[in-house]
Amino acid sequence: MANLPELHLMQNRCGGTSLVYEGRAYKLKRAARKKYWRCSQDKKGCGGAVWTNLDVTTVIKRNDHIESCPVDEHLAYKMEKRAVLAQRSAEETKPIPAIYDEEASA
Repeated sequence: MANLPELHLMQNRCGGTSLVYEGRAYKLKRAARKKYWRCSQDKKGCGGAVWTNLDVTTVIKRNDHIESCPVDEHLAYKMEKRAVLAQRSAEETKPIPAIYDEEASA
Protein backbone atom coordinates (compact mmCIF):
# COMPACT_ATOMS: atom_id res chain seq x y z
CA MET A 1 0.00 0.00 0.00
CA ALA A 2 1.30 3.49 -0.85
CA ASN A 3 2.39 5.88 1.88
CA LEU A 4 -0.41 8.43 1.57
CA PRO A 5 -0.05 11.79 3.35
CA GLU A 6 -2.54 12.31 6.13
CA LEU A 7 -4.89 15.22 6.65
CA HIS A 8 -4.93 16.52 10.24
CA LEU A 9 -7.35 19.12 11.59
CA MET A 10 -5.66 20.95 14.46
CA GLN A 11 -6.59 23.82 16.74
CA ASN A 12 -4.44 26.84 15.92
CA ARG A 13 -3.16 29.40 18.41
CA CYS A 14 -6.15 31.71 17.81
CA GLY A 15 -8.62 28.96 18.65
CA GLY A 16 -9.59 28.30 15.05
CA THR A 17 -8.98 25.20 12.97
CA SER A 18 -6.00 24.61 10.72
CA LEU A 19 -5.36 21.81 8.27
CA VAL A 20 -1.94 20.15 8.43
CA TYR A 21 -1.00 18.34 5.23
CA GLU A 22 2.47 17.25 4.07
CA GLY A 23 4.24 19.25 6.77
CA ARG A 24 2.49 22.56 6.09
CA ALA A 25 -0.36 24.38 7.82
CA TYR A 26 -3.37 25.76 5.93
CA LYS A 27 -6.13 28.21 6.91
CA LEU A 28 -9.73 27.65 5.83
CA LYS A 29 -10.83 30.39 3.43
CA ARG A 30 -14.07 29.08 1.91
CA ALA A 31 -16.44 26.17 2.29
CA ALA A 32 -19.24 25.50 -0.19
CA ARG A 33 -19.31 22.24 -2.16
CA LYS A 34 -15.65 21.76 -1.20
CA LYS A 35 -13.28 23.43 1.27
CA TYR A 36 -10.58 25.83 0.11
CA TRP A 37 -7.49 26.02 2.35
CA ARG A 38 -4.68 28.59 1.85
CA CYS A 39 -1.10 28.12 3.04
CA SER A 40 -0.47 29.81 6.38
CA GLN A 41 2.51 31.57 4.76
CA ASP A 42 0.25 33.38 2.25
CA LYS A 43 1.18 36.79 3.68
CA LYS A 44 4.81 35.98 2.82
CA GLY A 45 3.89 35.37 -0.81
CA CYS A 46 3.20 31.64 -0.83
CA GLY A 47 0.41 30.66 -3.19
CA GLY A 48 0.09 27.12 -1.89
CA ALA A 49 -3.49 25.92 -1.54
CA VAL A 50 -5.48 22.74 -1.08
CA TRP A 51 -9.10 21.93 -1.94
CA THR A 52 -10.68 19.12 0.08
CA ASN A 53 -14.08 17.50 0.27
CA LEU A 54 -16.40 18.80 3.01
CA ASP A 55 -15.45 15.95 5.37
CA VAL A 56 -11.73 16.78 4.93
CA THR A 57 -10.84 13.20 4.07
CA THR A 58 -9.62 13.66 0.48
CA VAL A 59 -7.53 16.26 -1.35
CA ILE A 60 -9.29 17.19 -4.58
CA LYS A 61 -6.81 19.72 -5.97
CA ARG A 62 -3.67 21.57 -4.89
CA ASN A 63 -1.49 24.53 -5.85
CA ASP A 64 2.29 24.44 -5.45
CA HIS A 65 4.16 26.38 -2.77
CA ILE A 66 7.05 28.78 -3.32
CA GLU A 67 10.52 27.33 -2.70
CA SER A 68 11.07 29.33 0.50
CA CYS A 69 7.89 27.99 2.14
CA PRO A 70 9.13 25.79 5.03
CA VAL A 71 8.15 22.14 5.46
CA ASP A 72 8.03 20.73 9.01
CA GLU A 73 7.33 17.00 9.19
CA HIS A 74 6.52 17.29 12.91
CA LEU A 75 4.11 20.23 12.60
CA ALA A 76 0.97 18.26 13.53
CA TYR A 77 2.64 16.93 16.69
CA LYS A 78 3.84 20.41 17.69
CA MET A 79 0.43 21.99 17.14
CA GLU A 80 -1.26 19.21 19.12
CA LYS A 81 1.13 19.63 22.07
CA ARG A 82 0.72 23.42 21.98
CA ALA A 83 -3.08 23.07 22.11
CA VAL A 84 -2.87 20.66 25.06
CA LEU A 85 -0.54 23.03 26.93
CA ALA A 86 -2.85 25.99 26.32
CA GLN A 87 -5.91 24.04 27.46
CA ARG A 88 -4.26 22.67 30.60
CA SER A 89 -2.76 26.04 31.58
CA ALA A 90 -6.22 27.63 31.32
CA GLU A 91 -7.94 24.89 33.35
CA GLU A 92 -5.37 24.03 36.02
CA THR A 93 -3.83 26.14 38.78
CA LYS A 94 -0.38 24.54 38.46
CA PRO A 95 2.50 26.72 37.27
CA ILE A 96 2.97 26.61 33.51
CA PRO A 97 6.55 25.23 33.73
CA ALA A 98 5.23 22.27 35.78
CA ILE A 99 2.54 21.56 33.17
CA TYR A 100 5.16 21.82 30.43
CA ASP A 101 7.46 19.36 32.23
CA GLU A 102 4.59 16.87 32.67
CA GLU A 103 3.65 17.07 28.98
CA ALA A 104 7.27 16.83 27.85
CA SER A 105 7.81 13.65 29.85
CA ALA A 106 4.57 12.04 28.62
